[in-house]
Amino acid sequence: MAQPVFYDPKRGRWKRLRTLLDIAGVLVSTVVIVFIYTATREPLPKLLLPFEKRPYHSLKDPYRGLKETEKEKAREKRNLIARRSHRRTKAAPSTVQLNTDEGIRAAFYVPWDAASFSSLREYARQIDLLYPEWLHVLTPDGHLQGVDSETNHFFDIMQGGSAHLVDYKVMPFLKSEDTGTEVFPLVNNFDGIDWIDISAFLEDADARARFRQELASFLATDRYRGLMVDFEDFPKKAQPAFIVLLNEIAGDLHSKGMKLYVSAPSGNSDFDYSGVGKAADGVVLMNYDQHYAGGGGTAGPISAQDWFTSNLSQAKKFIPIDKLICAIANYGYDWAQRPKRAQLPSDEHDINVTVQEAWLAARDSEADVNFESDSLNPHITYLDEHNFQHDIWFLDGVTALNQMRAGRQLGVRTFALWRLGSEDRSLWRIWDFPMDTAAPSKLNIVPPGQDVDMEGSGEILNVEATPENGERKLELDNSAGLITDETMDSLPEPYRVGRYGASPSQVAITFDDGPDPDWTPRILDVLKREQVPATFFLIGNQADRFASITSRIYNEGHEIGNHTFTHPDISELSNTMVELELNLTESLFASRLGIRTHLFRPPYSIDSEPDTEDEVRPLEATERLGYFTIGDKIDPDDWRGGRSAEQISSFVLQHLPPCRPGDIRCGNIILLHDGGGNRRETVRALPMIIEGARAKGIQIVSVSDLWHKTRAEVMPPIRRNELWSAWLTWVGFWMYGAGVRVIVFIFFIGDLLMTGRLLFIGAFAIVDRLKNRRYNRDVTEAYSPGVAVLIPAYNEEKVIERTIRAVLRSSYRHLRVIVIDDGSKDKTLEVARTCFPREQASGRLLVLTTTNSVCGTSRMKKFLSESMPTRSSQGMRYHCWCRIS
Repeated sequence: MAQPVFYDPKRGRWKRLRTLLDIAGVLVSTVVIVFIYTATREPLPKLLLPFEKRPYHSLKDPYRGLKETEKEKAREKRNLIARRSHRRTKAAPSTVQLNTDEGIRAAFYVPWDAASFSSLREYARQIDLLYPEWLHVLTPDGHLQGVDSETNHFFDIMQGGSAHLVDYKVMPFLKSEDTGTEVFPLVNNFDGIDWIDISAFLEDADARARFRQELASFLATDRYRGLMVDFEDFPKKAQPAFIVLLNEIAGDLHSKGMKLYVSAPSGNSDFDYSGVGKAADGVVLMNYDQHYAGGGGTAGPISAQDWFTSNLSQAKKFIPIDKLICAIANYGYDWAQRPKRAQLPSDEHDINVTVQEAWLAARDSEADVNFESDSLNPHITYLDEHNFQHDIWFLDGVTALNQMRAGRQLGVRTFALWRLGSEDRSLWRIWDFPMDTAAPSKLNIVPPGQDVDMEGSGEILNVEATPENGERKLELDNSAGLITDETMDSLPEPYRVGRYGASPSQVAITFDDGPDPDWTPRILDVLKREQVPATFFLIGNQADRFASITSRIYNEGHEIGNHTFTHPDISELSNTMVELELNLTESLFASRLGIRTHLFRPPYSIDSEPDTEDEVRPLEATERLGYFTIGDKIDPDDWRGGRSAEQISSFVLQHLPPCRPGDIRCGNIILLHDGGGNRRETVRALPMIIEGARAKGIQIVSVSDLWHKTRAEVMPPIRRNELWSAWLTWVGFWMYGAGVRVIVFIFFIGDLLMTGRLLFIGAFAIVDRLKNRRYNRDVTEAYSPGVAVLIPAYNEEKVIERTIRAVLRSSYRHLRVIVIDDGSKDKTLEVARTCFPREQASGRLLVLTTTNSVCGTSRMKKFLSESMPTRSSQGMRYHCWCRIS
């Protein structure tokens, strides 16, 4: 018998196939293992950089710092969030009578400091009344104005008959967190530099009416509970008009169930405290600025304890206690002492500082923080880099406790904080219960502020230190209940970010979101023609898909940075996912190009210019992996639709160095995009930018040149012992790409088949429907077979008539009804026969009776044959049984 062609009785082919499959399995497993290992690799070797530090110095010896454990930090934060312990009821804060046992807490918020929002987000549950500085009156006509956070320019609140929004963060946050905080927008006469004289506005009835009208429109845009008025430094002659305005505003607000709060300076004999107290629902006594920076100000305590207490006692004489709110401060002033026989340079002037900035000055200068015994205010003295003496006076958590305790002794239990973002964060531990005997000990551990210690200048960022708590020792006068001395054993350390790359005559051009097969080659052509280097921050997935373009970027001398693998918002990812995104991209560069890179830019420019602690935190993971974040101050938003090449190039050229004072967009790194959309205008704008920069004498260099590093230092080649893993990683990426293409192909074929089937069935369904309508309409209408409805009944006297009538009510022509009475004991049969004589006479109804469940079959057959003759066109009859219920 002939054997099959492929018959293999010894199974030799199977053994060889099995061997090949085993080898393939081992190879694939090896590739997968190496691929996974490289995705969780060790950090890049650190680049050695000089430590950035302010060149201050002091006459005192420094102190060393201590650190609180992470568990203690987390426990304290949970305790703060979990309770609003100063409240005794759940009534709306603005409805509670002030200075009762239920102490109300208020705080001022400023939109121009990112730390203010960070502080609000963390401590909102300890704030009952919020006064955000959103509104301004700067002109005699009384128009309301706001400040654009992007440009720092004023704009009219009323635009096109409707109120323009001034906030996109505070109200959405408070609503989502349901903190119970009530918001009273603050309006003032401050233009960002000085207080404007608004006498003309106050004395103009029409201007006041316009102001009130615009104010009403604005307050109606959200769930605001009223208004805070903070008009300062206007002449005494305008005080009567000011009181008139307050009474007018109060009437408007009260008619809508809202409240009016007014700020009042301390110890000002020109201020009408009584008139304000009568008009307002709450008067916030700004009990600070005993000494202040600026015109006429001299160095000294911000709010000496005796001065504070005296002001509060005087205010009680003119302001009803149930309307008085005492504002305490947490900030400071840095006074530059003027030489006796010389003038200060133009860059030396008095400035406001946060508490954290005061501590940083003490750290950098190695100066002591002295707690002045007479004023009970902290004080720092240091010499700057030019040997000019500076004096910093400030208020911190210790002064807050002393002042709140003094206020409580005077019967004041309602306090407000100026301001969120500048405070010593330890004060929140005593904010609710300042009279607690354990309150002083809660100030011993000093958490760092929300600020970021930005050292140096430039847009190349490196996280040099992570936050550490400080520690203080306190001396308490038990008889007075006041802290009489504090010693900072260690100063709190915020995130310290070193900045590098500043230059008055150089800029670097960078591109994000590539490579793109359409636009990146065109950009490379322009750069090659103009002989300009650039840095490309590549998305790993794109770099893998368009490997030839990636290789061209590197081979033509440009630098490459990591822009993650899939372009996520890293602020919303865990550290593990951030590391995976970066390591996959880094592994791709190692396998394709044989290099690694220290350059990183987060997608969407998230935290590339961090201002607060929570903005730096996502960069911690990248810093641990050895990356440096590359910022982008000159960002013309070329990715936005509708931006022309002329607009893009004009913006860039306008903000090139050397930077003008106040130009926050000026920098040394230009951000453009070569992917993520249509980049035609970017390609057109690039030659204009290059030509314009050269015309201004600006040299276009690489990021490494700005950094004073070599290309090999920022993109080190992989070591020789890593070549084999790089090759296997390349195979892994090839397998990944092939797998993706296969999956896409399978889904494409599946979609094609499903779409084809749908079109095929749909087309024939339409044809069939049209055919039936055209040829079978008459047949369908003529088809009407005879139908007999059989109604069996037993003792149904109450419902038999209704049942028969319901069936006879049918409009069907060939309908016959048969009622079969199965020996009923009641009058079922009688009712059926007497109620329908006409129907029985016409043959539509037949009433039968039988006993012992024996059906009258012969009579029923005769009825059916006589009344429903068979039609050849129909060929059948229908019988229907009707159940009585």
